Amino acid sequence: MNRAALEPRALARRLRRRVTTAPLLTELRALAKAGDVRLCVVGGYVRDAALGRESGEIDLVAASHCARLVRDLRQRWSTRGYRFSKRGVTTWRFRLGGTMVDIVDASRRGLERDLFRRDLTINAIAFDLCGGTVIDPLRGCSDLRAGRLRPPADGAFLDDPLRALRLCRFIAQLPDFRPTPGARRAAAAVARPLRRASVERVGQELDKLLMSGRPRLGLESLEALGLRTSVLPELDATVHCVAGRDRPDVWTHTLDAVGTAAQAGSHRLPGARFLTAAEDRRIVRWALLLHDISKPETLQFAPDGRPTFHGHEVLGERRADALIRRLRLPAALRRRVTRLIRLHLRPGHLADAGGPVRGLRRLVRDADDDLALLAVHAAADARASGSPDARTRWARLRTVLLDLIEMWEARTAAPPPTLVDGRDVMRLLGLTPGPEIGRVLDNVREAQEDGAVRTRGQALAYLKKTRIRNPDR
Repeated sequence: MNRAALEPRALARRLRRRVTTAPLLTELRALAKAGDVRLCVVGGYVRDAALGRESGEIDLVAASHCARLVRDLRQRWSTRGYRFSKRGVTTWRFRLGGTMVDIVDASRRGLERDLFRRDLTINAIAFDLCGGTVIDPLRGCSDLRAGRLRPPADGAFLDDPLRALRLCRFIAQLPDFRPTPGARRAAAAVARPLRRASVERVGQELDKLLMSGRPRLGLESLEALGLRTSVLPELDATVHCVAGRDRPDVWTHTLDAVGTAAQAGSHRLPGARFLTAAEDRRIVRWALLLHDISKPETLQFAPDGRPTFHGHEVLGERRADALIRRLRLPAALRRRVTRLIRLHLRPGHLADAGGPVRGLRRLVRDADDDLALLAVHAAADARASGSPDARTRWARLRTVLLDLIEMWEARTAAPPPTLVDGRDVMRLLGLTPGPEIGRVLDNVREAQEDGAVRTRGQALAYLKKTRIRNPDR
């Protein structure tokens, strides 16, 4: 980190250069000048500029004539945006392509009072778009140089307990930064009020934490500060729950697995090269966080004392579904995460069975577009197992994962033709719409992949044989 670049004057020079190359900020500055609006960039954009990082959002404070600015922006951008209020603070939000622009109306309370209400001092640095100067009444630049995470006031977390969760998120996003002792005490003190925070906001913050560069640090901070129970009570039982003979507990294994997935590329995990989309990485990390959620309630001990968790993937699918629904995260994420949890043991079972071709093909078909995600999940899970025979088991599993990916790539490049559909199944077998049709079609596709069925005529004959074998249909 170039600490000299974090001095207010140096930061102002860097931001002035950024504004000249950012058309959106240049446009905002021109409108602010024309309307005599004191408009400042604040929050993550300024912090990330100081740290030499890019930011996908622009947070602004209009310290005067906010209504005038909003009116002009509506005309310029041909969109109304929308307004929302939180704890007496009015914010206007505009979405322009992939950029979200938030404008806080501080026309009455002024800029400095707005900065004092923010979560951390490093997010309370402002840059005056028209004046080209940095405003830093809370010494946020000094905290950036020192790598400190400090609230701007003693009651900042009490005013909004969710800021304690944000603290854990910034620990995960900025691994070189450490919260001050005061910040830790303030975060721990709001564990109970945090339970009453908006579930949507909690879900959003947990999602950002998981998508950070070092999600394990953030999750460890949740536990260290006593906040995990407030936001993820469903995982409490994983702490101190044995994961296997001579292995860490389930919670520690979960932390290890999430951390391994976050470094999937550097670990060269099979399938990692396909996780180019942020949404795919998000699915894998949520699935790993929740994949063993039901181990505590399925824990039993074999006669030799070995712990077993029969059916934890099936029950875990339901428990994860309920948790994701509670946090009101997107339905598409819920469906993909729960499917990975349901399937997450199968690569290991196939490895233990010697990698049978039919079993591999069936899993490729069942995982479908998320096969690469399942491979990364299985690899991170195995690498984080901590079992004494982990190296031997990993060697077998890695071979199976590579075979799965090879089959999946071939299937994706040249998918087998559709020979029969649901209408054929209903007509020949006398079925009504329902899950049984999908199971029959899966059997046809399996026969097709095995080479037993190659034409539509053969597929129809296969269905007729199915009817003969099951005359009660």
